[in-house]
Amino acid sequence: MNSHLDDLIDRLADDLKPVRLLRASRLWFGAFIGLMTATAFVFFVYSFRPEVIALSKGVLPSHFTPIGKPLLFFTLGVTALSAVSRLNRPESEIKLLQIFPIFGGSGIAIVNMGFQLATKGWNASARQLNENVLSCFATIWVGGSLGMFVLWKYWLRQGATSFPRAMAAMSGLATASLMASAYALHCTMDAPVYIVLVYGVAVTVFTGTVALFGGNLLRLR
Repeated sequence: MNSHLDDLIDRLADDLKPVRLLRASRLWFGAFIGLMTATAFVFFVYSFRPEVIALSKGVLPSHFTPIGKPLLFFTLGVTALSAVSRLNRPESEIKLLQIFPIFGGSGIAIVNMGFQLATKGWNASARQLNENVLSCFATIWVGGSLGMFVLWKYWLRQGATSFPRAMAAMSGLATASLMASAYALHCTMDAPVYIVLVYGVAVTVFTGTVALFGGNLLRLR
């Protein structure tokens, strides 16, 4: 009996192929290349906003938003990508403290929008939602989708997460946020209501869509 079992195990083992260990450095290097590509696309297709060009020459902007807006979405993207690297292995999970910057950054943007609505009212604030909305949405979604394709091909489908829905959500948030941070180098719409209801909604809906469909793909993989 043991001999037959040993023969069966040997035959099964013959079909096994070594799997290359996924290293987080590959993920971060790929994200860096992707962000540089997205930034180059924004520069050549849209051009950078004047404050960013002046900053490259050592001239600080008169207010923080031209720096703060790209930095906000960059922070969201990096935090989400860090969660993706942690969730890659079956035994790994993420803790609330590890993704706190996502809630902190989102909370700051929402609070700022609340102050704007309280001081200026909805009608005046809504008038700041009329410019380049489609361009912002399209850029975030197309760039995020391309990023997800690369992330799926070279990282997600090679992992073994125990939390496929969370893995998919963090992946979508990472790619969309990093694309948003690149586009923010061009966009001059700095009103808090625009940041939340245009950028924020584009990133949130993309994240939810990837979580819904990507989670199923990761579960079936």
